Amino acid sequence: MYLEAPRHDPPLITTDGPTDGDEPPLSFLNLIELRFLASWREHAPLPAIREGIAYAAEELGAERPLLELDFKRYGRELFIRYGEHLINPTRRGQLAWPDAASDLLESLDYKDDAAYRWWPLGRQAPVAINTRVNGGRPTTATTGVRTVAIATRAKEGWTVAEIAADTSASAEEIRAAAQVEAVTLAA
Repeated sequence: MYLEAPRHDPPLITTDGPTDGDEPPLSFLNLIELRFLASWREHAPLPAIREGIAYAAEELGAERPLLELDFKRYGRELFIRYGEHLINPTRRGQLAWPDAASDLLESLDYKDDAAYRWWPLGRQAPVAINTRVNGGRPTTATTGVRTVAIATRAKEGWTVAEIAADTSASAEEIRAAAQVEAVTLAA
């Protein structure tokens, strides 16, 4: 039976701490780097992560890519916002669809490395789809009114002022909800 020699990959990060054993071998910055790696490891294969970090170090000149660059994760892919571009370092710097991917990544909120809230009209519009509010249905961001409730009133001919009085939603929230639900508001 043929056995291969053990393979040794270099570490993904370089530790900053002392090696004499008196203090922890990891610095605060190392812990931040490890947290990034741990969160990505659940969704992206380790060789892709390794390749992305290597690309960022070699091609973008980042000494500590995990701390110096604005990494984003979308599905199993890693991206780096570099200037006005969004690049995929695991694909040797392939440019991503800048507008679509950038807008999508910017419109998501993450907690514990999972997207939990999406701003479908962008962060400037006060409507969100939050997995933790109203069963993940589109909802006004401040008052928590389901957009379908606003749309129902709008279809019945209610004005913005009437909807606001009935739901406590602001006029801005009502207009954004109508846009999400593709309904026309009465004048």
